[in-house]
Amino acid sequence: MDREKLYAHRRDAARELLNKADVPALLVTNLKNVRYLTGFSGSNAALLLTADGKELLGTDGRYTTQVADEAPGIEVLIERHTVPAVRKTFDGKIGVETSLSLGEAQRLGEYTVTQDLIEDLRMTKDESEIAALDAAAAVADKAWLSLLEDEVIREGVPENIVAAELEYRMRKFGADGISFETIVASGVNGAKPHHSASTDPIPKGLITIDFGVYLNGYASDQTRLVSVGEPPEKQREIADTVYRAFLAGCEALRPGAGLFAIDKVCRDIIDDAGYGEYFVHSTGHGVGLDVHERPYSASRTDKSKTIDVGQTLTIEPGIYVPGLSGARIENTLVVTEDGSRPLNTSSPALTVV
Repeated sequence: MDREKLYAHRRDAARELLNKADVPALLVTNLKNVRYLTGFSGSNAALLLTADGKELLGTDGRYTTQVADEAPGIEVLIERHTVPAVRKTFDGKIGVETSLSLGEAQRLGEYTVTQDLIEDLRMTKDESEIAALDAAAAVADKAWLSLLEDEVIREGVPENIVAAELEYRMRKFGADGISFETIVASGVNGAKPHHSASTDPIPKGLITIDFGVYLNGYASDQTRLVSVGEPPEKQREIADTVYRAFLAGCEALRPGAGLFAIDKVCRDIIDDAGYGEYFVHSTGHGVGLDVHERPYSASRTDKSKTIDVGQTLTIEPGIYVPGLSGARIENTLVVTEDGSRPLNTSSPALTVV
């Protein structure tokens, strides 16, 4: 399917949702949603979709050439004050996304707030999106393997130097940017799930390294667990428990699986090992145009929610023991007809350096 037909097909699918929700028109202002529906990647954009077939993409003069290249087959309005200009072309109550601020929405006249209409569409990836996700993951994997090969991770090297080296290599191998701040959490810092990368020198023992890229709009996300030297007995126990939970979660991920149930598979293993109180986050999330997007697998997820073919989910159980260390292992997987497969192809097992 060529680009013009691909995006037209997505807008038609969005229009079906508008009709089901009895929303006569939607003003799309979430830039990731605009990109999903049109291909346009500029920083100022608004898309009007009406249930009866009208569509108009607005941006400003900085993007005149870019919007023509990226968004074929759709009428474009060039206006600096893009959101109100596009809004004026529809007479009546309009749906807005939650990404629009309350103040902006109130200036648009009569409106209703919609919930996740386009995000629901984005959950299931088409072939072109899966290919883009594969490509992004491949760049991150290549950078990771290069980091290991060059023995960058060593005792005494500051965490932020390892993070900078990894980010440099991701850029070097083609990434447009990083998808989130790289985490290098060694020693007692490993007990902080969202520790970034400090100037602390890396000690012997476990290091959690969480990283990802953006490539052509699509994200990657993975976490690798390293130990400088053989980890002490307690750290080895934590690492082995997390790995068993990770493998079980990957095995549980298949079409029709409950998102709550996937989380429970991982959580039960960690609970049974005596570390339940130290698994303090959800098991997984979708990855696509956003690095964190629907669906979500967590202990609070509605038990009726399931996952289907073409949807993505990270499996990332973790244990974080204050004053000791921590461990997390993560892959992003895509659900296939007979199970799932990882987008990340580097080994997720503990690496001893």
